[in-house]
Amino acid sequence: MKRLICWLAFLCLLLPASALADALPESLLMQPGESQSFSLPFTGYWESDAPEIASAESNIITAHEEGEAILAFVSLNGDQEMLVHVIVQPVDPVPASIRAAINIAIKEWEELDEKKIPQDPKGNKFTKWWKYACGWCGAFASYCLDQAGVPLEPTDTYRKVKPVGNGEPHGIREAAVPKLYTGFENMERITAIPRPGYLIIYGAKGYYDFVHVAMVTDVVDRGNGVYQLFTVEGNMNSTVKRYSFLYDSQAENKYKNLILLPEEEWLEPDIYHYDEPRRTRSDGKYYNWYVYTFCQTWY
Repeated sequence: MKRLICWLAFLCLLLPASALADALPESLLMQPGESQSFSLPFTGYWESDAPEIASAESNIITAHEEGEAILAFVSLNGDQEMLVHVIVQPVDPVPASIRAAINIAIKEWEELDEKKIPQDPKGNKFTKWWKYACGWCGAFASYCLDQAGVPLEPTDTYRKVKPVGNGEPHGIREAAVPKLYTGFENMERITAIPRPGYLIIYGAKGYYDFVHVAMVTDVVDRGNGVYQLFTVEGNMNSTVKRYSFLYDSQAENKYKNLILLPEEEWLEPDIYHYDEPRRTRSDGKYYNWYVYTFCQTWY
């Protein structure tokens, strides 16, 4: 058996690199500066309709700048041709661990399918992770960061944590919204400008500044200080939900900086809640939410 394994390994060394590479695909996602090698089905040459975006030489395809290009691999006699649609996407500015946390949060939403779960740790994986029954919006966000490998300051160190100034992914292992805020404030990671992976803290006018916390999954800059936010939020009516709305970072009245999207912009109503009232009910009164701040899990 060992002799067979050694023989196979020797054969692999004899094979050209192109024989070990993947087959030439019909489409390819790449980032600027990235190169990938593929096995070629015949001898030929390359043509590109946008060589400034993507080009190829021998069995290597190289992406140059953002955009799309069609690469044609043509046989020497011209009777065969294979096309590769290359899409060159911008480099993701979001750190890999933060992107992983976003994906984990979305996966939890998918698996739960907005079914209600109790606060009891026996029936709630997020409070079980926290080890206590609680209003678990903060536990959900911290759980997702923890599962993605984002370094978290230990529980109840939020008052003592020092500034973390290098912009690397970081957080607090906390469930209570005020403690999360204090911890990020002490780390000097509080901002009014959202980015994917940041924690968004909501307040309720006339009630409390720290009523809820969630994770921002995506941000679209609408200009003039207005952003469209996409979020995933734990403990919304005892389940996990996704929302999309507008946030005006320059609103003259901060209590009106959360704006519902007009109905004509509800593009994915099976995923996002666009018109669900964001408010807290207490003692027979309703208190409307606003965006209090964002906690920078990275920058």
